Amino acid sequence: MENQTWVITAIKTVSRLLHAVFASPPGLILLFTVILLLLLIWLSLAVRRHALLVKAAGRRFNARAAFSACLEALFALAGRIVVHLPVLILSALVFLSIAGLGSAITGIEEARAASRRISELSRVIRNLERSAKVADVEVLSYRNGVTSLALDFYDPSFGEEAVERRELSMAGRDIYVDAMILNFDYSEIGEGRRINLAIPYRLFSEALSQAEGIPLGANDILGVPYIFNRSDTDIYGLAPDIYRKRLMEFVELIRDEKAAREEGIVRSVYGSAVHRRTAPGDKFEIRVEQTGGLTLREKRAF
Repeated sequence: MENQTWVITAIKTVSRLLHAVFASPPGLILLFTVILLLLLIWLSLAVRRHALLVKAAGRRFNARAAFSACLEALFALAGRIVVHLPVLILSALVFLSIAGLGSAITGIEEARAASRRISELSRVIRNLERSAKVADVEVLSYRNGVTSLALDFYDPSFGEEAVERRELSMAGRDIYVDAMILNFDYSEIGEGRRINLAIPYRLFSEALSQAEGIPLGANDILGVPYIFNRSDTDIYGLAPDIYRKRLMEFVELIRDEKAAREEGIVRSVYGSAVHRRTAPGDKFEIRVEQTGGLTLREKRAF
């Protein structure tokens, strides 16, 4: 197995080298430069030898003699090439075969890597397909048409303790929580299953337009939504380090809807908001549900 791996690595290395030299402008320029330098060296040596012979014979070495020496050297080189032409052709065919084989191996490996990546992204989404509490909300006050809120955000990997507290104020008392809904229906990664994921991302009200809404935050220092984080023991189907690597990739993809569509990751992205009329002292939860929706639940003491 180790020998096989070594052979494959060697073939790929030689193939990359051949492509770099013969299939790229810099490589071709370098190749022709080397050939030209070698040819000049060959001709200079031939001219020097001829000059020594002419001087040894007591004759004068001039430009015509130098030109004649160059022609003789070129004809001699051409003769050698003709003699060794079968070997050169065979060598070229061997190199072409190695280059083609290396490209084929690289293509197969890239296809396998892409398939593995899609499979891992699919498992990441399966891990995200759960109900989770986003935040506890408490209405602190309502004065002069302005509602003040306190939000405690939760990260599933930290259990039942809030990981961040934020206080904000906004005009109005009818509070809307706006979410981005990711739809995976019929997408490659969804494997024919209907999956929606909700990501709450801003607040607005009857007095504050949706476009001017206040960003909710609810992300960790890496920009990953808290609700997407999982503890090592809560991750299934993937090693924790692979989950987090693919999760970061997934978050980057969903920030670019076009890229996510092209990758076959997301079928559609749309907004959805839930609403609650508030009063001072109200306490409720913002939750995402396994069905992919967003809900506001009354918070009750147990």
